[in-house]
Amino acid sequence: MPSHLGPIEIVCDAPPYSIIQACARIGVGSPEDVRWCRMSHYLDERGAFGDFLTAQPWKSFLGTRGNRTQCFCGKRLPALEKCTFTFITGREVSYFIGQCRRCRTVFWDDA
Repeated sequence: MPSHLGPIEIVCDAPPYSIIQACARIGVGSPEDVRWCRMSHYLDERGAFGDFLTAQPWKSFLGTRGNRTQCFCGKRLPALEKCTFTFITGREVSYFIGQCRRCRTVFWDDA
């Protein structure tokens, strides 16, 4: 066994925790217990992000354009809906959010 270990790199691909908690109220199933993946990172890793941003990107987010990319589980990527969250301070943030029906991965991105 090695006597010393290097640092462990941890990559978090989820929105702020307060947003994850609030997603239970908008219909996301078990938001604290499922995989979260930023859509732009997911598509970029698969070389499909360029396709995703062509001509009419809002149609891709809303699922009205043909998806060429699949979820981790092989099912078609979920349609993303724009959701706006309001904090107690009055500040608002918007995200596109969608959940895979098979593996329950939540895909999200900034609006």
